[in-house]
Amino acid sequence: MRFVVGSANSSWKSDQSGLPSHDAAAAVLCHPPARVAYLSAITVLGALVVAVLLSPSCSSPRYRRLRATLFLAMGMSGVIPAVHALWVNWGHAACYLALGLEVAMGLAYAVGAWFYVSRVPEKWRPGVFDVVGHSHQIFHVFVLVGAITHYVAVAVLLDWREKAAVSCGGTAS
Repeated sequence: MRFVVGSANSSWKSDQSGLPSHDAAAAVLCHPPARVAYLSAITVLGALVVAVLLSPSCSSPRYRRLRATLFLAMGMSGVIPAVHALWVNWGHAACYLALGLEVAMGLAYAVGAWFYVSRVPEKWRPGVFDVVGHSHQIFHVFVLVGAITHYVAVAVLLDWREKAAVSCGGTAS
């Protein structure tokens, strides 16, 4: 469902225009240059996504793959910070678990984007999935699965950091 509010010159599409944030940079909290670089990159990518999604000219079916690619880029933008965090925190089981959860998140986002771009199942049975089971609805289910998985990964890392009393001057146990 897409709600369009505003005039012909300015519209807000609440469907896909939320600005996501990543917590992967938190795992390299004690490395300010890396943290700034990662947070800056996701901010620029997020601004680009919002600009494309709010642009009336990019709302046409012609730009469907571009929107899906940007969505995937947002979902996968945590890969480099996650690998960096794993390298910095090598040997801690919580980091391995969180990385595994982030991989599962990426897979959920990728599968959702595939449904969005391929328009399966409605292209196989036109008219049958107009109300329930449309590719856009399936896409949102996978986005929700990915978001919940990301939430759990961040909770695991925050719990580990709290229990280990990790500080920039100390070490984790």
